[in-house]
Amino acid sequence: MGSGKGIVRLACLTLALTAAALFVLPAGGARAEPHRFTILYVQGTTDLEDSQGRGGMARLAALIRRERAERGTLLVLHGGQSLSPSVLAFYDQGAHIIDLLNGMGIDAMAALNREFHHGDDRLMTRAFEAGFPLITSNAVDRSTGGPLDGLEESVVLKAGPYRVGVLAATPTLTRETARAPRTEFRDPVTALTDKARAMRAAGVDLVVAMTGSAGDTHRTVLAARPTDILLYQDRGRSFGVEYDGRFLSATVAPQAAWALALDVTIDRQPDSRVVWSAEARLLDSATVAPDPDTETRAKAYAARLDAMLSMEVGTLDGVMDTRREAVRSGENAFANAVVDTLRTALDADVGLITGGGIRGDRQYANGARLTRRDIYSELPYHDVGVVLDLTGQQLWDAVESGVSAVEQVQGRFPHLSNARAVIDLTKPPGQRLQELSVGDRPLDRKARYRLATSSFLANGGDGYAALGTAPRLVEDRDSDFVSTQLIGHIARTGTFAPRLDGRMTVRR
Repeated sequence: MGSGKGIVRLACLTLALTAAALFVLPAGGARAEPHRFTILYVQGTTDLEDSQGRGGMARLAALIRRERAERGTLLVLHGGQSLSPSVLAFYDQGAHIIDLLNGMGIDAMAALNREFHHGDDRLMTRAFEAGFPLITSNAVDRSTGGPLDGLEESVVLKAGPYRVGVLAATPTLTRETARAPRTEFRDPVTALTDKARAMRAAGVDLVVAMTGSAGDTHRTVLAARPTDILLYQDRGRSFGVEYDGRFLSATVAPQAAWALALDVTIDRQPDSRVVWSAEARLLDSATVAPDPDTETRAKAYAARLDAMLSMEVGTLDGVMDTRREAVRSGENAFANAVVDTLRTALDADVGLITGGGIRGDRQYANGARLTRRDIYSELPYHDVGVVLDLTGQQLWDAVESGVSAVEQVQGRFPHLSNARAVIDLTKPPGQRLQELSVGDRPLDRKARYRLATSSFLANGGDGYAALGTAPRLVEDRDSDFVSTQLIGHIARTGTFAPRLDGRMTVRR
C-alpha cells in the first residue's frame, strides 16, 4: 500500500453503515437475537516478508489471530491475486502461498486471474492442497458446466445463527491472459446475480462477493450491485468504502500492509426481514508482532532459493528502466534485449514479446550487478519460447492488436526483434500501425515468417488471437524458459548492455 499521512488518517476513521436487506426469509423463519461478527478482507499477498514493518505473511497471521481473539466470530475472506507473480511462484506455482495461508484460518479465497496464470490444472492442484475453499462463481469446466475439480462456485459460512454466502467473480479477461483450455469464463455479473438470487431463496442472510480489476471487472460488478457486499481489488485505490443505503462496497491495497475489517451487526425482525449494519476499520499490520511460527515457515521458503537466486549473472552496462509505463508504452531497452535473445536462441526471422511479461517495475543504475533474482523478478512467468509459422498479414494483425490500447498502459504492447514499426497513436485502434518491416525489407503480407514468441502469446494470450491459430514449428516442450535463456545470454559474457535502437517509433 502506498505510504503517506493520508493513509494514516484513514486508519483512524470509523465508517458507520446501515442497511435493510432487500430479501425476505420464508415464512416461519426462527427469530434470532442480533449477532455481531467481523469480516476481515485482504488480497494480493505475494510478499512473504514485511516491508518497512508492514505486511508479509507473519504479520497477516498475527492480525487474524488478534481479530479472532477480540471479535469472536471472524470470517476471513482472501481476495486472491496471490498465486502469481513472484519469484518463488516461478518454481512452485504458488504452492508456498497455499501452505502459509493454511495455517491462518482463511475461510474462503477468490480464484481470480492471477490464480489461473499457471494454468487451470495447476490451480486445481492448489485447490486440493488448500484447507479452505477456492471460489470462482463464473469460471466453469467446459466439459461439465460445473466447478473445476477442487474449486467451489460458492460457499455458505456460519455467523452464529446467520448464514453468509460468499461468491467470487473471475475477470473474463483471464481467458486471454492465462493458459486455461479446460475453463470457460462466463459473464461475471450474470453469474453473481443468479447465484446470489439462489442463495437468498435458500435462506442465506447476507451475500458477499469478491472480484478483481482486470478488464475493469470490478467496475462492471459495482454498477450491477448483485450482492449485499462487494470486496474488490482496485489498483488505483489504496482504501475505500462506499455505501448508498442498499449496497456496500470496499477495497484495500494488496500485500496486507493494511487489512479491511467490517464489523457487522445482523438481526432478523419479527416479520422475517433481515437488517444489518457495518462499521469499517482499516487495520494497520504494524500494530502486531509477526506470528513466530508463520515467520519461521516464510523465512524457510525464502531461504530455500536464496543462495541460488543471489548468484550474480553479469554487470549492467548502462542504465535500465523496467517500470510499468516504460515497458507498456514504447520501445524499451530491456524488452529489446529479451526479445533479441529469444529470437536468436530459436533462430527465427522475427521476435515478439509484450510489455506485460516484464514485471520488475524498477530502475537500475549503470554498473548494477545483476543476479538471478533480478532476472526472475523481471520475468516471473513460466513462459517458454515457441516458433510459429505465420503470414505477414498475421504478423501485421498481431502488432496492430498490440498497440490498440496503449493509452490504458495495458500489457499487450509489442516489442519486436529484427523488425521495425511505426505507430501513430493519433489514429483510432485498428489503424495505428503505419509501417512494419522485417530485416531490411518492408513486410510482405503474403510471405511466411518464422516468429519467435512466448508460449503465452502463442496460445493467444494478451489478446493476440492472430497468433493462437498459427502452426508451431518449435513446440514449447523443446524450449527453455525465456528468463533462463536471458540468464544464459548474460552469463556468457558477464556483461549486459540493453540498448534502444529506434525499432519502435511511436507518434503521439
